[in-house]
Amino acid sequence: MTVGTIFSYPNNPRVFKALVVAKYNGLEVKVDDKFAMGVTNKTPEWIAKFGASQVPAFEGTDGTVILESGAIAYYLAHLKSDSTLIGRNNVEEAHIQQWIMFVDTAIAPPLSTWILPIVGIGAYNKVVETGAIERVKAQLETLERHLVKKTYLVGERVTLADISAASTLYHGYKMVFDAEYRKQYPAVTRWFTTIVNQANFKAVAGEFAFCETTAKYVAPKKETKEKPKKEEKPKEEKPKKEEKPKAEEAEESFEDAPKPKSKLDLLPAAKMPLDEWKRQYSNNDTPVAMKWLWENIDLETDYSFWKVDYKYNDELTKLYMSNNLAGGLMNRLERARKYAFGCLVVAGEDNANIISGYFIIRGNADEMIEEVTDAADYDSYTWVKVKVDDAEKQKIGRVFAWDGSVDGKPIKDGKVFK
Repeated sequence: MTVGTIFSYPNNPRVFKALVVAKYNGLEVKVDDKFAMGVTNKTPEWIAKFGASQVPAFEGTDGTVILESGAIAYYLAHLKSDSTLIGRNNVEEAHIQQWIMFVDTAIAPPLSTWILPIVGIGAYNKVVETGAIERVKAQLETLERHLVKKTYLVGERVTLADISAASTLYHGYKMVFDAEYRKQYPAVTRWFTTIVNQANFKAVAGEFAFCETTAKYVAPKKETKEKPKKEEKPKEEKPKKEEKPKAEEAEESFEDAPKPKSKLDLLPAAKMPLDEWKRQYSNNDTPVAMKWLWENIDLETDYSFWKVDYKYNDELTKLYMSNNLAGGLMNRLERARKYAFGCLVVAGEDNANIISGYFIIRGNADEMIEEVTDAADYDSYTWVKVKVDDAEKQKIGRVFAWDGSVDGKPIKDGKVFK
């Protein structure tokens, strides 16, 4: 039975989970082979239908429209009433969601930060890469402890949690988890091997081969355009003054100077270094740190404050799940670490909570910086630049201290980006 069509670029592992789920449930899902990334999903017709340019996207034969791979897989898993993928009871279903969210929020972001520059997507930064590698290791240790005595993540058979998590780790094992690395996590590797060799998984992704050596970032070769410039020396024959060659040298030096990685690096030096604020926040009680902040921050030119709210608060359930969701955004903001500081808090109670917070952003433009908008979760939140008066300072102070309430709901937990 054909239930719909998925739109994405070829060989996207994030699509695997939905197609594998369909195989398990005996559903036929088409993959649009005419989809052109950056073209099809940018048309007015696409935006009108799906609301955003994100992929993968799904359109059901009944008109159902869904974005995001996890949501598509969840929908397909529940299309079969007696599916073995969704758990036998409420506890199992909760545990399935627990492990899906853990891998998606704790492992996927740093793993992407590690891998994407290797394949030419995004800027490479050695410090950022090292931090990402360490975070992946720490979270794999959590998986290792869980899987030491278990064949599957939940229960005694393959569930949506296994399919989703294995799809997320697919490129890790294929590109950067070499033999020596895999020895550190024998239980996770055994589990991953089990899942990717299931008939339904292989029917979608094919035979899997582990990487032999860890893929490394290789800087692109520089185009050798300097030599022709040096050969172009007609001016040296004409002028007799020594000043002109010096002027030429100055021009060459300017052209060859490294360009800033962000346009924010072109801004005048801030009166308050952001790193100093981060140290104040980390090393002092929040009231002391906030007093220092208001005495030193320049909100005219150097920085701006933005109020952040999750768009789908009415869909939030467990407090810990909401906090994991907030952490997912923080993990995806690596590019902004040099230019931003923020706190998101979870306020309320189970099945009635919200995610809200404030960010300090470098510069005072009316548009959010690219380093933040580039994050995968950016569109799931509203970002509103605020005028910081005394009333707003009180609200910011409560959020940065994780104390008090937001919109009448007591603050229970939170995440810091620094």
